[in-house]
Amino acid sequence: MKYDLIIVGSGSAGVAAALEAAARGAKAAVVEGGTLGGTCVNVGCVPSKALLRAAEAFHKAKHHPFQGIHTQAVRAELPAIIRQKDRLVEELRQEKYADVLQAAGVSLIQGQARFQDEETLEVNGGAYKAEGYVLATGASPTLPPIPGLAESQPWTYLEALFPDIHPESLVVIGGGPIGLEIAQIYARLCTRVTVLEATPYLLPAEDPELSRLLRGYLEDEGMEIQTGIKVLGVERQGDGFSVHTQGRTYQAQRLLAATGRKPRTQGLNLEAAGVGLGSRGEVLVDEYLRSTNPRIFAAGDVAGLPQFVYVAAQYGRVAARNALGGREALELKAVPRVTFTDPALATVGLTEMEARHLHGQDVRVSRLPLDLLPKALVQHDPRGLFKLVVDAEGTVLGLSVLAPEAGDALQEAVLAVRFGLHYRDLIDTFHPYLTLAEGIRLVAQALDTEVGMLSCCA
Repeated sequence: MKYDLIIVGSGSAGVAAALEAAARGAKAAVVEGGTLGGTCVNVGCVPSKALLRAAEAFHKAKHHPFQGIHTQAVRAELPAIIRQKDRLVEELRQEKYADVLQAAGVSLIQGQARFQDEETLEVNGGAYKAEGYVLATGASPTLPPIPGLAESQPWTYLEALFPDIHPESLVVIGGGPIGLEIAQIYARLCTRVTVLEATPYLLPAEDPELSRLLRGYLEDEGMEIQTGIKVLGVERQGDGFSVHTQGRTYQAQRLLAATGRKPRTQGLNLEAAGVGLGSRGEVLVDEYLRSTNPRIFAAGDVAGLPQFVYVAAQYGRVAARNALGGREALELKAVPRVTFTDPALATVGLTEMEARHLHGQDVRVSRLPLDLLPKALVQHDPRGLFKLVVDAEGTVLGLSVLAPEAGDALQEAVLAVRFGLHYRDLIDTFHPYLTLAEGIRLVAQALDTEVGMLSCCA
């Protein structure tokens, strides 16, 4: 059983690699030992955002800023919300994964993959060979070595998206994107939520100024948030959990450990294939995504790349091209990231702190509070801030946006960072009035002008 390319894993990176190979006329197969579709459609992006939207609808029925509009939120039935989410997941898994692979002529092999040697893959007792391989097995939740945590069997994001109950209270260990998104889902659906974060502020990869603002908005909704907290131990007591920290114990009906993900390589027998692993368990790859075995490539989370579905898909395609004889290098200069809370926090390029570390004090920074953005004013929702970072010559280094739907305003800045645009390019580009994207022009203007002194569309 020979192929031009065999891909191990059917998530975003794997399916993108398979479709790229098929489009190039290669005979390709995808091996999947679990559920078709990987993390994003099954237990990641799609289900979490569907639940965020449901929680947002319930929240806004109770809290909106418009006079003369009378709404009420009667109750939130979590089982019904979960069932609708599950139907969407099943539909997308079929339409966007199973159907597209079949239409492209890609073979789908169900079973656990294991390398016999550097050239042979075993699946369900059968031997398969290919000119090239792409490993795209993704990542899975990991628990930190907190005493009692693993034994207490907390929720990870897997269980939180398929809950056994609608908990009255929830403690979340971890104030990163996954922890905050799930925390807001449950908080808006009437669960009492406490977030514990070990670092001094939430979302430690993001700009601290915007992180502090977001924390305030989440606390306004009733969440308790504690930062700089070290969890000393966890106990499960009946139908609840006790989380011990310095000087205080937190109790809740459910505990969510949102403390990171590790590359999924177990069971592949990569040693026999001559594939080296890094300190975090990731497949070691060069700039062309080639592993230490020249015929085996890796893409997405398993390769230690930024853990975003669009990065996985892009470099799944690149890995397939290179495995079929190409030579396309990684380019990660302008990777956007979005935390889909409400308001959302979206960033591309360097934060102010990162820019000053790399470029010194020549960095220039401008800010645009949302109460100076016309769209925010007509929506009566001025929560948030645009923050633009440029170098001494005015080249755009980064943009961070805290706003409802912040991710929808980021793409212009992604292009600006990637292609080294000057901030005047942003000012001189047309931006539709009364859009969130208009904030990019205004925050660029703020480098030279007092934006509050401009007319409404100038």
